[in-house]
Amino acid sequence: MSGKTIAVVDDEPFTVEMITMFFRMKGYTVHGVHSGTEGLIVVQNEKPDVLLLDLMMPDIEGFEVAERLRAMPEFVDLPIVVISARIDSEARQRAMAAGATAYMTKPLKMPEVLAEVERVTA
Repeated sequence: MSGKTIAVVDDEPFTVEMITMFFRMKGYTVHGVHSGTEGLIVVQNEKPDVLLLDLMMPDIEGFEVAERLRAMPEFVDLPIVVISARIDSEARQRAMAAGATAYMTKPLKMPEVLAEVERVTA
């Protein structure tokens, strides 16, 4: 059992539910939300071990969420794994510049997401 906490921020309810169910079965505590604004709040309140963050959301894009978190001293070292449908190198570069630790593309393969979460939280 992991004992670690994950925050999932994605505007697609199915994606949040899929990730939540998978990681809860692996022993993680998961807080899933559907907007960048909610993501900022849940990270500040729950202080997760890792953030899984979508880029394209209707209110605040994931790029800005990452930048805002990196500007807060308590989240400078928070692992941020971007999970995005964007496969272009520009999005990847921009996400890394905004503070992402890793970048994964959808559709997600949950064993690969688990491996990445374990890698960035080790």
